[in-house]
Amino acid sequence: MTQNREIAVSANSGLKHFSEIASKYRHLRTTDLGPILHIQNQLHNKSKIIMADVGCGDGRYSLELLKSFGEKCYLHCIDSNENMLMHLKEYLKENNTMNFCVRPGDANKLPLENESMDCIVTFNAIHHFDIQRFLAEVFGCLKDDGKVFVYTRLRNQNSRNIWGQYFPLFADIENRLFEFYELKHHIQKTGMRIDHTKVFGHHRTSSLYNLVEKAQNHHYSTFALYGNDAFEKSLEAFKQNIQDNFEDLEKIQWQDENILLQIGKE
Repeated sequence: MTQNREIAVSANSGLKHFSEIASKYRHLRTTDLGPILHIQNQLHNKSKIIMADVGCGDGRYSLELLKSFGEKCYLHCIDSNENMLMHLKEYLKENNTMNFCVRPGDANKLPLENESMDCIVTFNAIHHFDIQRFLAEVFGCLKDDGKVFVYTRLRNQNSRNIWGQYFPLFADIENRLFEFYELKHHIQKTGMRIDHTKVFGHHRTSSLYNLVEKAQNHHYSTFALYGNDAFEKSLEAFKQNIQDNFEDLEKIQWQDENILLQIGKE
């Protein structure tokens, strides 16, 4: 009961967080094109693709998928946050893409027909799901030859980025992320297998001013897990840590890492 209650509290906190930042989310986060190109290459031999983007948010990755696959792709955009979906719909239509539908729904109970999907993707969202329930839903919705792509950051990758290294408590307070062996265990438990993995290293450059702005605007939902006092103290310590470790505060450079898992049915 305690674990279920913690999951429910985390889900409610996440819903509030994403509702509050929906209007500016696209401008806070970075969209990585590497995994999109990799997914496109893996599916290049398919003439028609029915795909679902689960945890699609405001449509950053949804748009890149639609641009990459063109008319041969029809995309189901699934998210539990109505504010995010409202912005997604406007965003995709502004960019002249019409081959999609908006599907309000929970990742733990997908609004999809059984064995209807050629591909299911999720970008930087799986740590917000009940992973075992999500994977069970994916298994049911996926065609026998379908593919799942999960793009995420592992706990060890999170601890090595600029926030994990220099923003106090960031790596410790973010306890929702997985390590690879944990993901593998959950995937195998559901009757699926990992066919391929690819690690992406992203070189980032930012000013201290922009980094502070991202933290204050909750660039990562991790920042919403701090209490107000703890956040302010950590932010001040972060500023000092950056000043102590980087010479050019207008061009702070570091590397983010993420992993892409390609999953299929056994």
